[in-house]
Amino acid sequence: QLDQSRRQLREIRAENERLEARIQDLDRKRQRLVKEIKTLESYAMQRLVALYKLGELGVAQILFSSGSFFELSQKKKALERILATDAETLDRLQSQKRHLESICQKLTTSRLEHEQLQGRFRQQETVIAQKRAKRAKLLEKIRARKNLTLASVASLKKAAKELDKAIRSLECKLKPVPAGARPELYSFRALKGSLPMPVSGALMGFFGNYGSEKDYNIKNFRKGVIISTKLGTPVRAVSDGRVIYASWFKGYGNIVIIDHGEHYYTVSAQLEEVLKKPGAIVLKGEAIGTVGDVGSFSGPGLYFEIRHHGKPLNPIPWFKR
Repeated sequence: QLDQSRRQLREIRAENERLEARIQDLDRKRQRLVKEIKTLESYAMQRLVALYKLGELGVAQILFSSGSFFELSQKKKALERILATDAETLDRLQSQKRHLESICQKLTTSRLEHEQLQGRFRQQETVIAQKRAKRAKLLEKIRARKNLTLASVASLKKAAKELDKAIRSLECKLKPVPAGARPELYSFRALKGSLPMPVSGALMGFFGNYGSEKDYNIKNFRKGVIISTKLGTPVRAVSDGRVIYASWFKGYGNIVIIDHGEHYYTVSAQLEEVLKKPGAIVLKGEAIGTVGDVGSFSGPGLYFEIRHHGKPLNPIPWFKR
């Protein structure tokens, strides 16, 4: 739109220059005609005075005062030439006056067009200035959003590193569970492809590389999946296990980490409410919390990870299809 406005402004400017050149040309013609008319009027006035005097003296007296017929004939021809020249002068004077009137009308019209064009030019300049200001404001907004996104991505990366560190620390501190204190666990690895979804909803964020904002070309790595669902929906354990962490974690909100044995862990984050405490034994399908919306992700939903020896795994192949 700005380019189109600039093109229109160039067209108006070119038209304005042509009109100014036309006005200058018409004005030069007008000045030349005024000067010529003044000369013709001066000459015509002189001839009128001469004719007036000739009238008082009498044409017949001038002609018949000739000494011979030849002289009479010459005087007659000379008088006719003078009168013819006077008539031509008067005709030219009238013609030039009409021409001057036409030039003045064209000049008036051109000046009016020029004035209107100047108005259009100023209006177009105002439109361009407004569009430039709007674009500058938009660019500033985009830059601000980009900076905010960069800061958000940096914060998420930092939070992810902290979570990695916390899980490694928890894994090192894990104590064996006394016999009979937890249900007999099947091999978690054997459950791949048969795990239920931890919450009912739709997948909206996938494991792996992703762009936070396509326009900004900012890349990040998601270590889990985001499942979009309603606020307050129960979040359930995907398999039997023991809760090793159940509290708030910076960048993830309220989270519950479950140890499923064989160094396999699941992380459920962005919870509105945590329903279990550290050390609690949970069974498959048991509610461990409810879905919240703490602003870490887009709207209400659950952030879910599966880890093995602290390394994040893509949860999608683990879910039952």
